[in-house]
Amino acid sequence: MATPVAMEKTNTEREEHDNKPYILQLPDHITVHIFCKVPIKTLIQCQCVCKSWRHSLSDPHFTRDLFSRTPPSFLFHGLSGGPINPKSEGYLLVDLNKVSSPNDFTLKLYKDPNVQNLRVGILGSCNGLLCIYELNRRCFYISNPITSESLALPTLSLSPLTIAYCERERIDNPYYCGFGYSPISNAYKVVLYLSSSGKSHEYEVLVLTVGSRIWRSIGNVSVFPSSRFQPYGVCVNGFLHWVGQYGNSSTLICAFDVESECFQQLSLPPYDLDLQLPAHCLDFLDTQFTLGVLNDSLSVTVRSRSRSNITVWLMKDYGIHESWTKELEISSDTLGSPSFSRVLKFTEDGQVLLLNGSHLQAYTPGTRSVVTIEVDGRPSLVDECIHIPSFVSLRGVITG
Repeated sequence: MATPVAMEKTNTEREEHDNKPYILQLPDHITVHIFCKVPIKTLIQCQCVCKSWRHSLSDPHFTRDLFSRTPPSFLFHGLSGGPINPKSEGYLLVDLNKVSSPNDFTLKLYKDPNVQNLRVGILGSCNGLLCIYELNRRCFYISNPITSESLALPTLSLSPLTIAYCERERIDNPYYCGFGYSPISNAYKVVLYLSSSGKSHEYEVLVLTVGSRIWRSIGNVSVFPSSRFQPYGVCVNGFLHWVGQYGNSSTLICAFDVESECFQQLSLPPYDLDLQLPAHCLDFLDTQFTLGVLNDSLSVTVRSRSRSNITVWLMKDYGIHESWTKELEISSDTLGSPSFSRVLKFTEDGQVLLLNGSHLQAYTPGTRSVVTIEVDGRPSLVDECIHIPSFVSLRGVITG
């Protein structure tokens, strides 16, 4: 028989339970099911409601399930203007599925607590985590802007030759970098091409597994990222990708297997057929390539000044050259700006969301019209990336 003290405790607990709002009385698995249907902006506010909700939102099984359902967003980083704090630094998350709802498609996030200055580069985004490089101090961080967690990575020492080369050429960042994830070993890795000899065409590759304390050298490479194109690798299908060169001739895609730490070569799409010029003439053209991820496929945006157009190609069957498919062609005159960056998303209603300089734009292929999307609180752009927000904890990443 229960003692009077035990009975009183049970009655008190039952009374406290009954006095809770109905939604807080739901079983945890029902609450998690509801959370999976709630926008990320609302979920961040839900963390502050009670301890049980905060615990549910940080559960590893829930974060994985939620991440698989969350569409990509666009992350700005920079200085935000305003009358109260005209130079507040932080992130602005733009929901690319809600750009038609001006009051509901942006979310202000705070800056990485470890970063001490504004001169940073976002090396990449994987599973809701960002890899950040602080140029002035040459430090690397892994952070989650949703949970405000941050991890400083081990410092990388540069050789005297590399430092002298950077000072001579006035280079802030002597690396070509990438941040990737291997689903096989559940490991996150940072990859650097380091000009260790101080010569522009000699690169040593260093790898750091997040959670370890050592940068490992895996040797020198003959295929290296080209200085004409983006320095940060794009992670697709467990591989990091850069547009690179073999010696001083062929332009191709360098693919780094995050799991095996081996390199492969992928061919670029057959853009030279569009140009109607022999391949050996292409080196004389000012042709720009930008890698990305569209519809879960590796994408290449080709900008040709000789034809004043922009084409977007998707590799729909990874690793198969014949699967390159041209998805879009836009005249540069239509965009009206020489600073076009890349395509962000093909929307369900047939529009194409673009980053043109530091402006978001919507392009309608049927009418060939472009509309600039106004973003309230848009920071003075320092860096940006496609980012899928997540509640994944850095603690789990390190122990994993």
